[in-house]
Amino acid sequence: MNIVDRINARFPALAAQMNAVPAHFAPGWLKAAAQDLTGLSDFGAPDHEEGLERLCDSLERDANLNAYGRMMAAGLIRGELANRLLLQRARAQGQTQGPLIAPVIVTGLPRTGTTFLHRLLSADPAHASLPYWQVRRPIPLGPADTDEVRFNEAADFLEIRSAITPELDGIHLIRAESPEECFWMTSQSMRSRLFWNLAPVHAYQHWVSRADKSAKYTDYADQLRFLQTLYPGKRLVLKAPDHNDGLNELLAAMPDARVIVTHRDMIEQMGSYFSLGRTTRMLAVNGLDQQREAETIVDMTDVSLLKMAQARAAHPGRILDVRYTDMMDDPLAAVERIYAFCGLILPESRRAAIADHHARNPKGKHGAHEYSLAEFGLDDAWVRDRYAAYSAEFLA
Repeated sequence: MNIVDRINARFPALAAQMNAVPAHFAPGWLKAAAQDLTGLSDFGAPDHEEGLERLCDSLERDANLNAYGRMMAAGLIRGELANRLLLQRARAQGQTQGPLIAPVIVTGLPRTGTTFLHRLLSADPAHASLPYWQVRRPIPLGPADTDEVRFNEAADFLEIRSAITPELDGIHLIRAESPEECFWMTSQSMRSRLFWNLAPVHAYQHWVSRADKSAKYTDYADQLRFLQTLYPGKRLVLKAPDHNDGLNELLAAMPDARVIVTHRDMIEQMGSYFSLGRTTRMLAVNGLDQQREAETIVDMTDVSLLKMAQARAAHPGRILDVRYTDMMDDPLAAVERIYAFCGLILPESRRAAIADHHARNPKGKHGAHEYSLAEFGLDDAWVRDRYAAYSAEFLA
């Protein structure tokens, strides 16, 4: 039984939403839907418009979406445009102008331990990590849109997700209350790989990898300033692989930020990322073009590595590189190295809290994730040769 049939059988209300999505994605319709949701009209600077147009075009031309995929894409884009409207209102009301304690931001190629490290750092009670319900909708619609309302909305969505795709817990666990990656907060720019995670929007992702992201990170920094007021005195600890092709722009927008970049054996990284993408994107489509998937992911990887190298050269002393194997072998030593890099002190009580989190959350706790590059038409030796220079620099 495919996912559309499963939804029709188990979730009739969701099936009705699938049938309500228009036959074609149109920027005007999506923007009007966000305006209807929020009651707002100001989207701010037009820098998001090219990305929205390219995304809609790629969804139509590349993605081969099924009914579930069309519903998810429409809902995701509408939600991100609504977040954009709410950010503009917050700016107009002076809610994004406060100080920002220098954040610690974890990034790296996908599947290189960014989630593991982010949640480890988040276990320090002196830090504030943003839970899924909050990164998904960081700014409320109004007084009635409370934390509890947004939490319950996120929990309900995840309950359906778990019922439809229980295997995802073993690949990337998401809970409404757990720290989650902040690419939900970068997507209102319409320059984010969040949309690639949902659907095979090849042409759009090729453009996103290379696009200037200055406005994206101006928006992101303002959202963090808004959220900082909710966590007075606490340092925000954030993460998203989405940052890895925009580190220059991120560090320009937040001069005090410190970035941690994780590195993993490229055969393991690529195999894991292919597997995750196949699991998520295949749910949304009538069929996947495996060769094109491989071409797009290799292109994303190449551009990301180049842009991270450029950021290291442009911002010396602000990026720390950490190996996956070091994190796995001695997580607390990796944490202490990061604290030293950031100029932070780690008292014994907070160190114990991090150690306790690690003891309670061993790798594989929620299921094993097994994969191989051969499943996706790539050869280990080809990957090893292509990224030999990278591996020699960061993994030796």
